[in-house]
Amino acid sequence: MADGGGQKDSRARRMLEQRIGFLQDALKPERPLRIVDVGANPINRPDYQDLLEIGGCEVWGFEPEESAFAALQETAGPGRHYVQRAVGRPGKGVFHHHPMTGLGSLFPVREKSVKFLGHPRWFKPEAQKSEIDLVSLDELDELPRPDLLKIDIQGGELDVIRTGRDKLSHAVCIIPEVRFYRIYDDEPLWAPLDQELHDQGFVLHKLLFAKSTVIGNSQRVRMKNPVFRNQLIDGDAVYIRNPEFTEEWEDEQLKQLAIASAGVFRSFDLTVFCLDRLVERGAVAGDVPARFMDSLPRWVHSEG
Repeated sequence: MADGGGQKDSRARRMLEQRIGFLQDALKPERPLRIVDVGANPINRPDYQDLLEIGGCEVWGFEPEESAFAALQETAGPGRHYVQRAVGRPGKGVFHHHPMTGLGSLFPVREKSVKFLGHPRWFKPEAQKSEIDLVSLDELDELPRPDLLKIDIQGGELDVIRTGRDKLSHAVCIIPEVRFYRIYDDEPLWAPLDQELHDQGFVLHKLLFAKSTVIGNSQRVRMKNPVFRNQLIDGDAVYIRNPEFTEEWEDEQLKQLAIASAGVFRSFDLTVFCLDRLVERGAVAGDVPARFMDSLPRWVHSEG
């Protein structure tokens, strides 16, 4: 019997290649989309993975943990640059290791929080700590200015963004992990992160996903159905440079946001918005927005 999931993935890849190929031919960007991934731990497949595999972007990934960095190095290839450094507020920091992959952080797990969330075993007071050197994005002279920043470092996102204003000055998209319910001592929640991004000229576009859990209670073992997962914990948010001021953007920024929205976070209405602005400038042919729509699968089209 044929693998239905494999066939679906293959179709999705072909459609991605079709729409990105069309955009590259129509827009003729100066270079591939530049992505900086802070916390590039390979435990999860990044949303840009398919775009990377078809040669549609270049990635600079930062990961300080030895085992995670070694795993990244095994996948090194064209368009992939991995650096074993910790990014954040410059200076010394204390990294709190955790036996569960992905829970290590510059902040210690907060016992009361994880108990309420029904995950008391996440609290590991005996976990190893190590001093690390932190460097800001702005201090990394060898790092080119990114078009897109993806960041997931368990609470350190705000410091990276605050100390990377110069490097992010031309970025068109930032995808941070945002925390709704604190699980680490003193970690910033969503509000100050959102304010900082607004101050840097970005607005919230959408949530890629939001993670919820079952609150700890006496009947938790019986609550297997997703209907019981009601307490928000965190999620990945997509912020874009404020589209109300595109007259101030360079053509290349519009082109790169069109590719990012079509190839990373699938906001095709935003893609067409960028194409419309390029048409108005005379930077691309007038039929490009309609031809891009033709490149999308039929099921996304409305009648008429």
